[in-house]
Amino acid sequence: MWDDEVDVICCGTGFGGLATAIAATDADLDVFVARPGQPALNTTPGAWLGEGIDDPETREYFDGLTEDLGPRATAAPDADVTIRVMDDLKPAELSVPVAPFYGARLRDWASRCLLSPYGVLYTRILDRGTTPMRTPTGAEIDVKVIGAIEPDRGISASSAVNEWLLDQTRKRGIQTSDGTSLQRIVFEEGEIVGAVLTTADGPLALRAHHGLAIAMPSRLIAGRAHKLAEHGHSLHIALVGDSASRFGRVELLATDAAKPQRSGYCRVTRLHDGLHDAGRSHTRGGREVHGYPPLG
Repeated sequence: MWDDEVDVICCGTGFGGLATAIAATDADLDVFVARPGQPALNTTPGAWLGEGIDDPETREYFDGLTEDLGPRATAAPDADVTIRVMDDLKPAELSVPVAPFYGARLRDWASRCLLSPYGVLYTRILDRGTTPMRTPTGAEIDVKVIGAIEPDRGISASSAVNEWLLDQTRKRGIQTSDGTSLQRIVFEEGEIVGAVLTTADGPLALRAHHGLAIAMPSRLIAGRAHKLAEHGHSLHIALVGDSASRFGRVELLATDAAKPQRSGYCRVTRLHDGLHDAGRSHTRGGREVHGYPPLG
């Protein structure tokens, strides 16, 4: 029933999809990046995930992940690029007790990722190859650093991230399938094994050996842009998540010495600029892959 096989399918227009594709490609995994065109006409009103998808199994899966969040928030989405200040980027000490499970904390994290154009949903939780780190407040986060930027004076953080992602996808030979959207997720015995995509040439069934990454839609909010002050230090682009959550997002990490001068956040400006130029990597070459890609 499969038209082809890949390791990871990345769906969506947001930054999370490109960052995930870069992380997976760096792990020598085969990636298919699907970027939808115009929104589907028959959308599911108020859905946190998968607007336009009516397949019963897929709809049940998405709704099950968000049922504890209540109705979808009607406020403007969080269009800020978070700059998270860290003491360092070293792995967390193993001797430190494991953080307890807090449902409220995970719900808050999920909603933040869902409302962010930098958010991403992973269909797998375990074996993402991330590094546990501890924030200055003692919270544990999972981190996959994929690169670093040194923004010019006056440029917004989002523009710098955007340009870096586009440049790196081109350098890695990652190509997208434009006008391609998720039609449904394919399950076998309750496990996600692939997806059917809607393309200009008809349905495309792809088996995914390591799951799917669903990027949150990118949205442009006028009048909310802030410039990143020059501070002489690089900022690390990373996929950040919680070990107990399927959700993550793209953030900028700064060590304490590289703390920004203006704010802990930078606003989004040109969210859509040039994203259609990014591509997908789609050559398996018969290699066998073990382990999940280093996602956020």
